[in-house]
Amino acid sequence: MKNLFVVNTPYHLLTCFILAHSIYKKDENYLVLMHPHGYEKWKTNKLMTYMSTTKCGYKQVFLLLDWLSSKNKKESYRKQANYVKENIKPLNIDKVFIGVDISPVNQLLVMAVGKNEFYRFEDGVYSYINENRRRKKSHALFHKVKTYLLKWISGIHGNMYINTEAEGESPAGKLDIMYQPWLLQRKSPATKEITVEMINQAMQNLKSQQLLKEVFKENSVLYLSQPMVEKGLFTVEEEVNCLRKILSTLGEKAVLYYKPHPNDSKEKLNYYKKNFKQLKIYKEIEPAELLFYANTKLKAVISYQSSALLNVEKFSTNKVKVISLSKVFLKKVNIPYKSLFIKSKVIFLENEQNINSIIK
Repeated sequence: MKNLFVVNTPYHLLTCFILAHSIYKKDENYLVLMHPHGYEKWKTNKLMTYMSTTKCGYKQVFLLLDWLSSKNKKESYRKQANYVKENIKPLNIDKVFIGVDISPVNQLLVMAVGKNEFYRFEDGVYSYINENRRRKKSHALFHKVKTYLLKWISGIHGNMYINTEAEGESPAGKLDIMYQPWLLQRKSPATKEITVEMINQAMQNLKSQQLLKEVFKENSVLYLSQPMVEKGLFTVEEEVNCLRKILSTLGEKAVLYYKPHPNDSKEKLNYYKKNFKQLKIYKEIEPAELLFYANTKLKAVISYQSSALLNVEKFSTNKVKVISLSKVFLKKVNIPYKSLFIKSKVIFLENEQNINSIIK
């Protein structure tokens, strides 16, 4: 079998790496980097470089960094589509795997390689529940017309259904491959679990390359940032207050690592670096799940409603406390996702004073 994995984010890259090194290990696997988020940082990270090149076992890697995007000023849409038709379509791919089936370029790529169906892999929280992100019918129609126009201009053929409504809604998706399929709150034709055994098989490959190393040398708490301040959901002063409470709880017994979100502002990060000397900024871009797996001294993971909170128990071999701050800060914003996190054994702080008792 020949498989084509289409990756947009570091999280996608990790999931596809796991699939290619477990249940699809014996197949001929190809990788497409489609509009990869923060790609410049991928090239400076040994783990990300390994997982995104032929070094890890992919037969070939195709860089479609600005494919069918207005950012590409050098080539016409038709010429860009022809590159795929001439270089990927002749491979006679059997299965195409995508994470986001509402993405126009992901869907057009499926058709450009000669397929009218695909296999979905998890994209995080939005893969499980999508009703609160469903577009209005008028907006969905507008984006559908735009996508069909792009398809026509690019000279891409195929009659696959084009999804512009909500993530996970395309009937062209034949399977949902997920870490916790039992959490799914939308319709699915079929599901397949990414098991702990599959994860372990892939992690053994990283270990053999000496890429999976324990970076937390002391008892540690990992804070996974999300751009909530940038979205105006609460102030930087409120987050500062929360960080101070966590730090005061830890005292000298543990270290607080702050893993920035790609959309965190430089101003906020610079402020934290200047005002929190005991706060350690973890700058690497690899998915947090790899930190859960490799660090035996990780004692707790804290965030708001990060998808990574769902996966702590799946990846970690320790009893790590998983804590959400969303009830304290986000009020009604987190309501659609709360049931997912509760079923994944995430602890919801009732107020900031709870931090003390839970972390201790």
